[in-house]
This record gives sequence, C-alpha cells and structure tokens, in this order.
Amino acid sequence: MGTLKEKVYRLNAAVNDHDLNPIGDMYAADAELVWPGLGPTKGREAVVGFYATLLGAFPDVHVTIKRILEEGDAVAIQYVSEGTHTGPLPMPTGELPPTNRRFTIEASSFGLVDANGLIKTQREYFDQVEILAQLGSMPAPA
Repeated sequence: MGTLKEKVYRLNAAVNDHDLNPIGDMYAADAELVWPGLGPTKGREAVVGFYATLLGAFPDVHVTIKRILEEGDAVAIQYVSEGTHTGPLPMPTGELPPTNRRFTIEASSFGLVDANGLIKTQREYFDQVEILAQLGSMPAPA
C-alpha cells in the first residue's frame, strides 16, 4: 500500500505527466475535493473530470513538492504550482478564456485517506487574488 508520502509523490507525478488514469485510481468512489472559490467536487469521476479541466486550462502545469507531513490517515503538503493559462478555466462567475499568461503560486493541501488508503477528502489552499492577478483577470494588489 505504501506510505501517504509515497502516494502524494505518485499523484504529483501523474499530474506532472498529465496522466489521468493513475489519478482516478488514487481516490475513493465517494471522494471530495475542495478547491478555493469553487464548491466541492464529489465522487471519483468528478474529481478526475476536475483534473482534466485543470490540465486543459494549464497544459504545461508543473507541481513541485516542497514539504510533506503525514500522521495517521492525514497528510499535509506544501507545494509550488506553475504553468501557462492556454485553455478555458471554469470560474464561479463563468468561464475565463485563455490569457496566455504564466502563473506561479505557492499552495498547501490537506487530505485524509480511507481504510483502503484511497483519498477520501482533499482541500487545497492558495491565494486566489494572487493567481487571478498573475493571469491578468484582476489588478495586482497594492
């Protein structure tokens, strides 16, 4: 089954390889993913669909893990994500068309796994204002 840290590195490699197959294998059927500014994404298929949309909006996205902490069934990750916005990005107010701008954002994630070692819940945390400013969809904060 492996440690949570090993699972995080496998998920990270799948994202960086833009390979949705192993991503789906890592989530419980009733998994929940919460992304800043969006409502919860519920269910394995919906989570894989979310990743497909994200990879479509940022086809060159690359995630670099800086730190992983694990305890029992919980894991916390600090990472840097960067890429270019070249595809449509769903937003709560509608779709953001490609801006062709690059972003770099520091983020954190917190997850819980079930008894089978599958991701049950995942919550992402990052500064939405910073990323939207980098994408040019709002002014940079003073």
